[in-house]
Amino acid sequence: MRIHVLGGGPAGLYFAYLMKSTFPAYQVRVLEQNAADVTFGFGVVLSGRAREIIAEGDSDIIERLGARAESWSDQHIVHCGEAVRVDGSSFSGVARIELLGELQAMCAQSGVLMRFGQRFNPDEMRDCDVLVGADGASSALRDNHADAFGTKVRDLQNYFAWYGVARPFPTHTLTFVRTRDGVFCGHHYRYKPGMSTFLPEVDDKTWERSGLYAMEEEQRRRHIENVFADTLGGQPLISNRSLWRRWRMVTNDRWSHRNMVLIGDALHTAHPSIGSGTRLAMEDAIALWRALKVEGTETSAAFQRYEAERRPVRERLNKAAERSIDWYERLGEKMHLAPYDFSYDYLLRTGVMTPERLERYSPQFMARLREAQGVNSG
Repeated sequence: MRIHVLGGGPAGLYFAYLMKSTFPAYQVRVLEQNAADVTFGFGVVLSGRAREIIAEGDSDIIERLGARAESWSDQHIVHCGEAVRVDGSSFSGVARIELLGELQAMCAQSGVLMRFGQRFNPDEMRDCDVLVGADGASSALRDNHADAFGTKVRDLQNYFAWYGVARPFPTHTLTFVRTRDGVFCGHHYRYKPGMSTFLPEVDDKTWERSGLYAMEEEQRRRHIENVFADTLGGQPLISNRSLWRRWRMVTNDRWSHRNMVLIGDALHTAHPSIGSGTRLAMEDAIALWRALKVEGTETSAAFQRYEAERRPVRERLNKAAERSIDWYERLGEKMHLAPYDFSYDYLLRTGVMTPERLERYSPQFMARLREAQGVNSG
């Protein structure tokens, strides 16, 4: 069987590796438009559960990343200068370029053919049995067949950008700053010693009132440095194609068409506020690999099996993401809450976490919440 994978991100590389290591006789090729040592963005974060799921494909990738990862067990929520600690988390951060490097090495060792600096060519689909669209939210394969896949794209209201900063934050942190122009949210976490990802986000009202809408990208970077000066500790934000934009929510009514099938962000974008993008993309890769293991060369049956397994999971996460998006887009209405009440409201925003589960997973936070509510009511 000949398998071509468009896109050399985590999903495309992991799928290619799993297929070639399982079926050595198959021809498996990856085509990526960027150079092998180039990526946009900084670090990715994986929960403990995400690491377990990814290891279900092959535990080697988690073992390879273990020594490179930065790990922590708490989450911090900073509300107008007051930090609230939430216990019970298990997360690891790793540089995206290191994750890609390890996956590239695994692919090379298993015999996957990789071509970098290669743009999508429609002719690629004519000489393979399976063409996997793993080329991200702006997928050329998907967009060339948007009607066949039933592609839907919706722009959300909030604006954001990805930066890096040479400051190692102790844990995954959300910092909310209220100014006269509105509320600014910073998502930040370290991904290697001395470096962190920093993602600022604003709602559309703050975007307008602050003047961000009229600024050049460099002016925006400096403006965010001023808003989060205390958080950044005087360190400048580092750009790497750090363009401000609205998040594009992409969905597809149909996950396959002829010999083509979609995975990762090409299939369904995962909003960063639920922190599952890399995990979901690699989980898609595992599910498609499993389906092809079962169905063999019956690719149509394999695609149906893949979709039947993954669609319910994706739809549950989509509902959680919709609720999370709504929370962030109404952030200004939440800022009057006291720090612990604010944090509690945030943790329950998706409906996935319930008060009962939070009591089990974060007993110290819940105890401090009750104490704070008692003080406030008194």
